[in-house]
Amino acid sequence: SVVIPDDVPGLPSTHYLGAHLASDPDTLLYEAEIDNGRAWRCVRFANVLWICPCAWVYVCSTGLGGLFKFFTCDEACCWTRKEYSTRTFYRVYPNRIEVNNPHVRFPWGLCGCGSWNADAILAHPYDRGAFGFRKVKYGVINYLCLIWPVYGDAVARQRCPCNGPLWRGGWWCEEWPCDMLFCTYRYYGIADGDETAFASSLALQAYFEGRKIRREDIEKCLEYWRTNISEMGDPVSNKRPVMCEPFSIPFPSCACLYRRMCQMKRVAPFAGDDMKSEELKEIYDKYESDRHRQIERYEKFKGPVQNSSFCKCLGCRRVFGRKGCCFCTEGCKDTAGCCYKDLNAQPDDPFVPFAYVDIDDDNDAAKVLQTVLGDPPSNVVYKRWKRDEETGKFKVVVQGGAKKGRKQPTQSPELDLVEGTALEDKSASGTLVNRYFSGRTEQSSDKPNQLTGESFSTSKAK
Repeated sequence: SVVIPDDVPGLPSTHYLGAHLASDPDTLLYEAEIDNGRAWRCVRFANVLWICPCAWVYVCSTGLGGLFKFFTCDEACCWTRKEYSTRTFYRVYPNRIEVNNPHVRFPWGLCGCGSWNADAILAHPYDRGAFGFRKVKYGVINYLCLIWPVYGDAVARQRCPCNGPLWRGGWWCEEWPCDMLFCTYRYYGIADGDETAFASSLALQAYFEGRKIRREDIEKCLEYWRTNISEMGDPVSNKRPVMCEPFSIPFPSCACLYRRMCQMKRVAPFAGDDMKSEELKEIYDKYESDRHRQIERYEKFKGPVQNSSFCKCLGCRRVFGRKGCCFCTEGCKDTAGCCYKDLNAQPDDPFVPFAYVDIDDDNDAAKVLQTVLGDPPSNVVYKRWKRDEETGKFKVVVQGGAKKGRKQPTQSPELDLVEGTALEDKSASGTLVNRYFSGRTEQSSDKPNQLTGESFSTSKAK
């Protein structure tokens, strides 16, 4: 979803009080819609795993308070009455993700004493393990039977930089085992996981670039994403293929369970209108409007499009290769019919494209930002592969950072180097060269590029 810089250690600190960030860290860029089904996470068959001895060790180490983080019956009871529905949030800022997960204060809440529920606000800065966001298809405890997202979508945050074609060190960490295991941190209960993941990736990419960004800019990019990239925006043109098509094994979507239990109608606990405050009425009115919108989204898109067959629930694009059931890594070439094209790339070149064209790889956050908002700051250079429609050969394209007086990289003897900023190409691989930027200072650096070994004289973005 994002293009990772070649100099990750040189990125600026996301410290909240720092004046070196390109955007004001207090600017709220995006707030995700929370799914009302989140309140019913206590009805999970995976809770039977707590009878295992490993679970007992966990309880002994964390106490009963840690156990009640998973037995969340208070959410079902307090979702509207104690304002859980409006207090729960997922917010995107220029330098961090903030989430709030209200909960009962143990043991005082069980006794009804004092302030018996409390907020639990967590801040996750980008410089502490954020290298991309994506929606999790299946295999997490926050889904019903690890499959159906009736409690809301789960969004994974990539913890390490081995993300897709830009990683040269070994295995990818964005295949299905990584979503299920420890390579990602997961945010749960999101109404639209695809949109939330892409909005988070836009903010993260802007941080990588040192680009100044506002909430209006994120909304413009999301509108472009909904129209041209999102599968929900156009299920035909933007369809994500799965491995067993055109054949399919029908699979229940659990739409009835989602509508009748997870989105049940809730009534204010007081009989007369005189007993209801304006704030309480507003909370229940908002729940009712969200309820109808989320039911419609599930019954029209999530159920029939994303979860109508066994293969769609799994989300594997193919049997072998990239994002496949039996995935491979960078050692595979096109001659093996798996992952990467065999282009005899030079050491200075970005990593070669995938053998399979994928709409998500060809429309990452960097491309959308440049398409909608224009070129990145002058210190940012993108090197991508582009296929020549006439000859069918691939070329290395340099996008952005073409300022007067800058040294250009040496042309590869086998490949033609093309400069430009147009994003109509169908490239599936690229490299972000971002030299130690600082959002509000102007400096230059002649430090050798880590990928090419050449010196770039780069200006830091304002």
